[in-house]
Amino acid sequence: RQVEQGEWNLDDSIQLQAQGDGTETAIADRWQAVMDTPLPWDHLDTGIDKAWLQDDLRRALAAAVVPDCSFEGCSHCGVCGTDFGHNIVVPPPPIPNFEGHTKPKSERVQRLRITLGKLGDMALIGHLDLARMLDRAVRRAALPISFTGGFHPGPRIAPANALSLGATSTGEIIDFELTETMDVAEFRERLQTQLADTLPIYDAEAVPLRAPSATKALEQADYLLAIGVSGSGYDWQTWIDQVLDQTEILDTHTTKSGKVKQINLRERLQQLELVAHLPEHLPEGVCQKLQAGDIILRYVGSCRNDGNMLRPEHVMRMLEQLQETPTLSLIHIHRQQLILASLNH
Repeated sequence: RQVEQGEWNLDDSIQLQAQGDGTETAIADRWQAVMDTPLPWDHLDTGIDKAWLQDDLRRALAAAVVPDCSFEGCSHCGVCGTDFGHNIVVPPPPIPNFEGHTKPKSERVQRLRITLGKLGDMALIGHLDLARMLDRAVRRAALPISFTGGFHPGPRIAPANALSLGATSTGEIIDFELTETMDVAEFRERLQTQLADTLPIYDAEAVPLRAPSATKALEQADYLLAIGVSGSGYDWQTWIDQVLDQTEILDTHTTKSGKVKQINLRERLQQLELVAHLPEHLPEGVCQKLQAGDIILRYVGSCRNDGNMLRPEHVMRMLEQLQETPTLSLIHIHRQQLILASLNH
């Protein structure tokens, strides 16, 4: 690298070091001594003889052109041979004719809305990975998906709301916009064949293009929370009633700009109750973590994409604020359904 950048010249430095003798024999001996100096990588066998590398360095310092052995004679470097094979030139394929840049279709002819489950080990797949998985499934199924415009077109696949990593669900809502009209049952069948069993499609329907998207129409979410409790003998129903009787339970929230705001968590809570058991198809080990005294809560809360959202962690804070509580730990989150404005009931 130093020779390439002109920082020093090996031939000149050898001549300067042998300048005291001033004979060609001394210069040649000094050159050979430098070339024979062990290098840190000499123990690696590349198949090329070191003497050939020394000759190649001399040719490089002399600015001699070494012909390509693919088209000229063999330089006997040692790479080719009966053990390593011979240099074979593969003719390049013909250059195809340029037919212009392809542009994916961006027409919006039909919108289909599916209700999808995310079960089992699929809970370990994050939101962005799930979006890529759906994109590839649509391409494998050869569905006529519409693409956005601009320099980086993307498929018009829009989940209503991102699900937290590690959480399961039986009610994810996703919008697909197509470039041509398809039968809803055919779309569901072709897409399901390209998805894992842990991503079941429960429902599919056609939605008018002029109707609000699922992202905009989303209002509430229905959750099940498995909560670990230290100790036992707590009157959870009375505790839950105390939460529901409150009109204001405040909590602090730090915005992206760093401002600290106070939010009323209670006004974001619509329902809160105890339930008997968790649904099936949960990730392996969740049910084993539940011990005597642990509880399962169901709540319905705000889930709007403008930031007005009641997260499972907020429910935990509301419980902890009302009285001196035992230590609570969130074992698992399961989202039962997403509730849109048009389907609010």
